[in-house]
Amino acid sequence: MTSVLKCQRWSDGYGSDGDRTMPKKVIRKRGKRGVYYAACRYRGTLLQDSLETTDEHLALQRLTQLKIQIDKGDYQSWKKTWNETEADYLKEDGRYEYIVRKHLRPFFSGKRIMEITNYNPKTGKSLVSEYFRIKDDLPESSLKKHARVLKWVVQHGDRSFELPAIVYRNKGFYQKRFMSVAELEEIISLLEDQHQSFALVLAYTGLDLGDAVGLRWRDVDLQEKMIRTQRGKTGIKVDLPFTKAVSDVFQVRSRVRNLHDDLVFHTVTGQGFQKAWKRALRKSSVDWNVRVKDLRHFFASFMLNKGVDHLTVATLMGHTSVEMLKTRYGHFGDDTLRKAVKVFDKIEGQSSNCLQVVCKN
Repeated sequence: MTSVLKCQRWSDGYGSDGDRTMPKKVIRKRGKRGVYYAACRYRGTLLQDSLETTDEHLALQRLTQLKIQIDKGDYQSWKKTWNETEADYLKEDGRYEYIVRKHLRPFFSGKRIMEITNYNPKTGKSLVSEYFRIKDDLPESSLKKHARVLKWVVQHGDRSFELPAIVYRNKGFYQKRFMSVAELEEIISLLEDQHQSFALVLAYTGLDLGDAVGLRWRDVDLQEKMIRTQRGKTGIKVDLPFTKAVSDVFQVRSRVRNLHDDLVFHTVTGQGFQKAWKRALRKSSVDWNVRVKDLRHFFASFMLNKGVDHLTVATLMGHTSVEMLKTRYGHFGDDTLRKAVKVFDKIEGQSSNCLQVVCKN
């Protein structure tokens, strides 16, 4: 009990005589740089953690954070490393494994959760802010996905973690054209068998890559021919009727279903499909950079060009408004535009009368 009170007594940074001398039994300097470490007991727990700073005042603040974690019962999980929490996250959700492996892991690997969550409100600096600073060349839409995945991973070690404010400088890339059916069929024909069916499902359902990789049999109603799932990006629930072509894919996949894995495409990974798509694109005669994301664009643009109303398309895509369709997916082909202006030819009698007036003038 005495040791507990001693740690609490010194946690404000004051000595016994009221001066602001460093309490040696609470925090201590170590190493050539003089980094502070905790050096006391609190509620029966020995604290010897690095406080990751050479600033005494900030070290005391971080010591207080450690005690708060003990009070909340989160201290042991808060001490976890990124690698441990990453493994816990991937066991639950493998949809964004590519983001974790390609981007987050190289930066955060080996670091403890308490290091990652440390944030200096005066300078705005933290490991999280540094990560997004070096990644600011990526589109805003991609970085927002990184932010969500980062938050989910860290919360496996610190349930109260919230991301600091992030400034996205690169507002993103917007494709100015969309695939024709012929281009889609050519690229798909050059994919390996397992990736052909996967690409077809992406193009005919509008699912994001991560959502398709994580699609589970419990989300697929083969009798009603409906996919009922939740978008990983927004959390919005979507009901997607699927065509005969998609139904045929699901029927084939059900025959090779893994009894120990509920994933529909248990042999496909996001990174593997990205690489396969790029290889097929290089082999094709398509002369522009068709990204995997353009399979989702194809789904929206094809329906819009066929006259499906914006609200219906937005609902199928899992958007809360039609504004996104106008800026990102509203790519209308020449035939659609010609068809649009032909409505003026249907004004009975007026076209010929107007023409006669113009000719006379």
